[in-house]
Amino acid sequence: MKTKIYTSKQSLTKVSYYSMEQGKRACFALIAAAIVNQREYLSVYDFQIGGHLSISASNVQTSTPFFYDYNRGGAISGSLNGMYDFPSASHVSMIVNGNQVNCYDFESGYHINFNVNGNSVSAYDYADSCHYNYSVN
Repeated sequence: MKTKIYTSKQSLTKVSYYSMEQGKRACFALIAAAIVNQREYLSVYDFQIGGHLSISASNVQTSTPFFYDYNRGGAISGSLNGMYDFPSASHVSMIVNGNQVNCYDFESGYHINFNVNGNSVSAYDYADSCHYNYSVN
């Protein structure tokens, strides 16, 4: 079992699981919204950190959408069942069912579910059993 240390505005916490990294999770929240809404976005607001992250989306209406995460410094591309996240050098598979997107993160080995409602995205990460909220622009 891996251990990850992460920071929040309130405290430094040590946890005994390895969930999807915070910036990566925010990026995939934007990807989920772009795919469900068939729209190209430029940023995502992460309510946990209280700030915007710059991520561009293009070709979202094709079978091979392309995204660039300026905060993590790399591209995310490929088909939904095999997106490659260059910043983490890992694959993420995505299954879309209406406004819900189920992701499997091969880096962490856990699922994360995104529920898209317009520009709002809620996420549930099975690694840490926590909910996260985002807004895409």
